Amino acid sequence: MKQGTLRRMVSVALLLLFVVFFSVTADSFLTWRNINSILREASVVGLLSIGVSFVIIGGGIDLSTGAVLGLSAMVTSRFVTNTWIPIWSIVLAALAMGLILGLFNGLLVVKLGLSELIASFAAMYVYRGFVYLLAYRDAGGHLITKTVQDRQFLSIGGNIGGIYYMSVIWLLLLILGTFILKKTTFGTYIYAVGTSQKAARLSGISVEKIKVGTFMISGVCSALAGVFLLAWQGSAGLNSGSGMEFQAIAAVAVGGIVLSGGRGDTVGVGIGSLFMIVVVNGLYKFGLPIEVQTIVYGAVIIIMSVFDAMYIRIMEQQRIADRKTPAAGEGGTV
Repeated sequence: MKQGTLRRMVSVALLLLFVVFFSVTADSFLTWRNINSILREASVVGLLSIGVSFVIIGGGIDLSTGAVLGLSAMVTSRFVTNTWIPIWSIVLAALAMGLILGLFNGLLVVKLGLSELIASFAAMYVYRGFVYLLAYRDAGGHLITKTVQDRQFLSIGGNIGGIYYMSVIWLLLLILGTFILKKTTFGTYIYAVGTSQKAARLSGISVEKIKVGTFMISGVCSALAGVFLLAWQGSAGLNSGSGMEFQAIAAVAVGGIVLSGGRGDTVGVGIGSLFMIVVVNGLYKFGLPIEVQTIVYGAVIIIMSVFDAMYIRIMEQQRIADRKTPAAGEGGTV
């Protein structure tokens, strides 16, 4: 069985296991209201996960997604509450900003030679700092929260037939992401770069362009998540998106994307996003503190990474054994 198929089966099994467990132990878990809430929260994390999955499959990591989300939400809030610019123009500007921030991250890696970890970690603090600078203040300079009143913008966080627009967009982007990765040359190059940068270069692939491209995708997805989160909550705070980068990475790990790169797809990421929110939602209903949720994120990443490492090792040992085993008709006595 292929690793991707096995990992997806494991992810689905874990998701169903927790759904059944929380359905039995928590009375309000399996209700339409709670299911819709899970889908809405999973959509925000899922949008981040789609973007970061491209970076990770390409052999990198992006820790700035939560900060990009927060900055996009804050900038969008500023424009919506203080200008008469058309809403569609503001949304496009937010997505363009996410694209530029992703481009900046990519250039830090390919032009300055920084590792993806260091570049995105530093960028996370820079972007979060801009969130603090743009935060609302009263006449005395104290930080305040200002709600968005524009109904047209808030409608972006609405629903149709009980299904939220952000959930629909998330599903469409999951399909688009799978198509890009599996059916386009760009997607093939991403897998090649994630598997071996050296081999990719020898094959004529521009590793630098591929890496910058994955960061730009991550930036746009993070900005889109910020727009939806603002439209849903109606306000942007200092900590909007804070810590969500780790939720996204945990969702990616659960979804079967190997953190060393070169394997996985966005379908698994969708399953992983649902899994993380189901677990968080269930733990919340048990009244467990946020510290436990944080432990869960780390534990999930460790467990799934160990599983992937063990599976890869077993498959490599199996291939070595197959090469040593003589084919039928070979060897033997004469």
